Amino acid sequence: MPTVSVKWQKQVFNGVEIDTEQPPYVFKCQLYDLTGVPPERQKIMVKGGLLKDDGDWESLGIKEGQRLMLMGTAEEIPKAPEKGPVFVEDLPEDEQGTAALGHTAGLVNLGNTCYMNSTLQCLHSVPELRLALKEYSAAVGTGIDPSSHSLTAATRDLFGELDRSLRPVAPVRFLTVLRSKYVGFLLFHSVCSVIDEVCSTSCRVSVHMGLQV
Repeated sequence: MPTVSVKWQKQVFNGVEIDTEQPPYVFKCQLYDLTGVPPERQKIMVKGGLLKDDGDWESLGIKEGQRLMLMGTAEEIPKAPEKGPVFVEDLPEDEQGTAALGHTAGLVNLGNTCYMNSTLQCLHSVPELRLALKEYSAAVGTGIDPSSHSLTAATRDLFGELDRSLRPVAPVRFLTVLRSKYVGFLLFHSVCSVIDEVCSTSCRVSVHMGLQV
């Protein structure tokens, strides 16, 4: 296993071993550890030209103590983040639980409401919709069907509870408003109607307020 020296810019690395049983690419990886120059950027001058990743060490005739020339630019050293890490214990108490869990609270099944709950949680994952609902208020409900307004407001309030709560939320008010609007509500038939109702109402309000959803 021959030992060589490698000159790179103003630096010289002595005693670099070459495992001739491995392809030259492995040697380039060694140099990457020393210089920070990625293998794909390395140009190593050897007798007869440049060292190729799949070259044959025996044919190159590398000798003990031989000096090789490395050319290439090292990767940029990552900059320290401008904003330091925020630890859970430094957050307000109402945010600590959510941060520790990594997600917001779920919804309680109120007797065969799994389809409704799944739909609500999918809608809750849409940032634009959450923003539109957060800005929704009774004051801008003028001209909107009262039952649609109530359903949209109930969705807004439920989303707010999901954002604040550390425990599963029971969507009692939402379910009550939903059933008052859709008498004889069958969950597996009306999910799409609910989505259309909430989205269309919040979108109309968002346009009125100059928001983009």
